[in-house]
Amino acid sequence: MSALRLRSIATAAALAAACACSNSASSPAAPPSGSGAAVAPPAPAVSAKVLTPAPSPHVIVLDEPKLELPRQEVFQLIGAGQGKRAALRYTLAELRVALFAQTTLSSRHLENNAFTSPIALPATRVGFAVTLAAEPHGELALHGLAAEAAASTPEAEAYLAPWRTLLQARKITVAIDERGQFTVIGLPDDPRDPRNAAARDELVQRLASTIVPLPAEPVGPGASWRVVTILRQGPAYAKQTATYTLTSASPSGWKLHVKLQRVGEEQAIADPSLPAGTTAQLVAMFRRLEGDIEVDRQQPLITGGSLTIESRLDVKLQAPGQRPVEQMFEDTGTVRFSRCRPAPAPAPARSAHRFGDCPDGFAP
Repeated sequence: MSALRLRSIATAAALAAACACSNSASSPAAPPSGSGAAVAPPAPAVSAKVLTPAPSPHVIVLDEPKLELPRQEVFQLIGAGQGKRAALRYTLAELRVALFAQTTLSSRHLENNAFTSPIALPATRVGFAVTLAAEPHGELALHGLAAEAAASTPEAEAYLAPWRTLLQARKITVAIDERGQFTVIGLPDDPRDPRNAAARDELVQRLASTIVPLPAEPVGPGASWRVVTILRQGPAYAKQTATYTLTSASPSGWKLHVKLQRVGEEQAIADPSLPAGTTAQLVAMFRRLEGDIEVDRQQPLITGGSLTIESRLDVKLQAPGQRPVEQMFEDTGTVRFSRCRPAPAPAPARSAHRFGDCPDGFAP
């Protein structure tokens, strides 16, 4: 569901390429001292293939190992909390809701060895219509709703491009258990669509931010647990470390404090949208989200609350015959979660859909 994706590497690379064209005679920008979460986001989908050096007659080059992602590396209960303890479990009752993430960002980038003044991007919103059926048990059916922007600008359109290209109007199934662990992802509307691999990666990095996994052990208020996952963020490999603290529990659900961090270390990346012969290098990626959220026992996606966002991205481009160009981006802002329920009766016709309205068939 969420917009938990900030500026994509592809968008950063595109801007860096533009800088290279306009400043090809100048030396590359030096990053400032200091250091960067993410909701981020974008341009057309890119391949996650890692670049390998060209083979020579004297060097044996092996294929990169194929990693099955996402991969959960750690699930650790830090503390069981106070008072009466109980096992937290999703009941996964039959229901239909629309869940949204609305993102507001301010962005700046490095230009001529200094950061530009922050520029506020129009608010954007993405979401899923979520259906849980009685059978098969433990399967979420998602339908990507139309992405929205409070105003149409090139920045907002780039931010929403991955959603519109990969997830909007797509039918998706996700197998999930009572602890919020998701496994098999299906794209039944077109299983042979060439976008499917990129669509799965895009979906996974969003679900990893907006599904709260629950500990196996009984816990009480104040309990905290840490989950470490390796996944793909666009074309790059990243490690996500999420720490959840239970602040309260009720018959309807839970309130939690979340700290989520994603880090991408230096790596070569492939982006087919770049000019022929141009290579891209991720120097560093850091994304942090933190805040208070609400989760419904009947379905595992975040239903309310908000998270602050901090994101830093450093990308280097090398075009044939030109000096390398390095570009840094910083984004800060907020993502706010909301829910619409099925309308009890057919709603009267609206003259126009306004940004933030519930979709047809749903009401606040």
